[in-house]
Amino acid sequence: MSDLRELQRKYVLDTLNSIQTPHNIKFLVIDEFTGTLFESLFTSANELLNYVTSIEKIDSRKRKGQPSVEVIYILQPTKYNINCIASDFASHRDHKKYAKAHIRFLPGMEQYLMNFLQGKRSLIDNIASMNELKLAFSPKETQYFQTLDIDKPFQIFYNKNCADLIEKNVNRTIEALVNMCIVTGEYPIIRYSKALPHEVQLSPATRLAEKVAVQFQETLDSYVRDHQDFPPPSTRPRAIFIITERSLDQFAPMLHDFNYQAMAYDVSTDIGLDDVYHYKAENEAGEMEDKSSKLSDLVDPDWVDLRHLHIIDANEQITGKIKELIAKNPLLVDRSKVKNTSDLLSVVAHLKDFDEDRRRIMLHKTLIESCLAVNQERKLANIADIEQNLAGFGLDMDGERCKHMTDLVLQTLLIKVCNITDKVRFIIIYALFRGGIIEADFVKLLSFIGVREDHEFFPHFMTLFKNFDNLGFKLVKEKPRDKPFQKTWFHDTVVKDPNIYTTSRYVPAVGNILSKVITNPLLLGEEEFPYVKDKPIDLLDDDEREAVGAAAAANVSSSLRNSRHKAAWSRNGNSLKNEGPRQRFFYYVLGGVTYPEIRAAYEQSNLKNKDIFIGSDGILKPVSFLRSVENLHQPRQFLNLKDDQKVQEEIPDFLQGPPASVPVSHVHNANQFQAKKNMVPVAQVPVVDEKETKHKKRNKFKNFFKSKD
Repeated sequence: MSDLRELQRKYVLDTLNSIQTPHNIKFLVIDEFTGTLFESLFTSANELLNYVTSIEKIDSRKRKGQPSVEVIYILQPTKYNINCIASDFASHRDHKKYAKAHIRFLPGMEQYLMNFLQGKRSLIDNIASMNELKLAFSPKETQYFQTLDIDKPFQIFYNKNCADLIEKNVNRTIEALVNMCIVTGEYPIIRYSKALPHEVQLSPATRLAEKVAVQFQETLDSYVRDHQDFPPPSTRPRAIFIITERSLDQFAPMLHDFNYQAMAYDVSTDIGLDDVYHYKAENEAGEMEDKSSKLSDLVDPDWVDLRHLHIIDANEQITGKIKELIAKNPLLVDRSKVKNTSDLLSVVAHLKDFDEDRRRIMLHKTLIESCLAVNQERKLANIADIEQNLAGFGLDMDGERCKHMTDLVLQTLLIKVCNITDKVRFIIIYALFRGGIIEADFVKLLSFIGVREDHEFFPHFMTLFKNFDNLGFKLVKEKPRDKPFQKTWFHDTVVKDPNIYTTSRYVPAVGNILSKVITNPLLLGEEEFPYVKDKPIDLLDDDEREAVGAAAAANVSSSLRNSRHKAAWSRNGNSLKNEGPRQRFFYYVLGGVTYPEIRAAYEQSNLKNKDIFIGSDGILKPVSFLRSVENLHQPRQFLNLKDDQKVQEEIPDFLQGPPASVPVSHVHNANQFQAKKNMVPVAQVPVVDEKETKHKKRNKFKNFFKSKD
């Protein structure tokens, strides 16, 4: 199994190793953006310090420099950063901060920025090398990646007031997708989801997948023409890259999902935007104290094991871990105090010498139990059971069509302990199932849950329902006799399977589409998912084969590098056996992806024995999705978009002054470097105590940026 984080980490380290400096002394200067990116790649700053002599922030007051040493900058291309670099080599200084500069900009260098850079004469004279790092995406998980620097993508792509920002952010998206291909060494076959004409008429944003796919193909082809060594030789079957957009699956962001990760991010109010979970846990003294832990597969193996399990299975597994830990250490446990599962946590809290195991167990047991408590309190399983029938084309667990569906919906809405947001989600799912309902029916359903026209939330919910137009779906029908809105659904449902929980029968479109294209590309219709080009030759009809042969004969050199590949599934009939490197599949969703969809990609990867990477420009959680849809009519000034904010250009005064130190020769030994503030040489990396937890190590990048000083 390929690990996307490992591939990108190798790319970064190979880049650092390729930069030649005298005596191999490498001072690395980064900005906050780069630091955040490195945090997703490396467990701690120490890991990176195995490859560079020191890491410093570009606008830190403590960064003194070494005039006899060459420096490496890895930064976003901004006027602010260019000014900071230029100040290190300003002509008015008595001494330059560094001997020469090796600049590696992240993607996004526009012509006006290049012109600005070229105007910095003293800097230009001191640049030893300059290039672009292909880091326009961040691996958030081993198989999930996210495009960088796109703020509020759902608004940008679907709010008509943001139409003039689409091109800029489409270009950022394409940059990320091309970078993905470069880092993985893939030259994929590209397909995209094609919207129906009436969907496009309702919302032009539904054509975005096609726009991105076509421009992606053009940009990638251009890169291949300019780089004769790409793609690198490989026996791996040619990859498939599928581009879709958010409107393809509108059930996924609405449904209550009962798998651990999805449920935790849906119902817990204690998980921050930085994925840090804040909770209370008992310490060794028997006191409850505040704790915080990062939910990350980079440092938490239990999170990897548990996150895709149903919440009940996750609870059983973590309870089993507790019992196993106790069983292996019987002399440390007073079994007389263990009367129920809650007592197990107290026992774990008092175990000695199990700091990391204990921390993870208490974290996940606490979070899982809080999810179960919310489920019990709000009766989520009751509402989810009918949700599954609605999203499952009206079929129940036995595959039988549900009768009196409207009555079932009304009965479910009467459950008093379900909160209003749960019920509004349920109403939207019902309206999607019906192909839209009239405004009067929405008014009746809202009154049914206690939200009448004089209620403070009534106008918000009505705006929410109407704004689904922006997603290419007419949720609010104009007339009672209007036909249901026509939409092709690509999700699926599981029936007659006793091993599946009734609340988890929904198969997101992601999972269904990947299953089809892996098993046999013919199962995924070309009308709905056209090829941009390079359709596998096994799938061509006679006329298409003849046209391909003629084109290849006309341009032999081109055809050798862009030859059509046999479909991987056809090489051994329909065999899914692993022979050699596994074929890769990429699936990208513009406008945000959900945790259930990410899980579906992992599941197909395991089932089909393929490497699957799923990507998007952000994570959508149910409540944030509702809020985003409601805001789709809002003007730009209300949205507070990063693209509309004034960009900082002026650098701090302390960066513009003369250097505080006298030049020091770079041939000094490591001990002399160690005496310098904020400089940590490779040979003198601090020894970390084995008991120090990985989650604490991970905070070193954050602490590094804690102060501007």
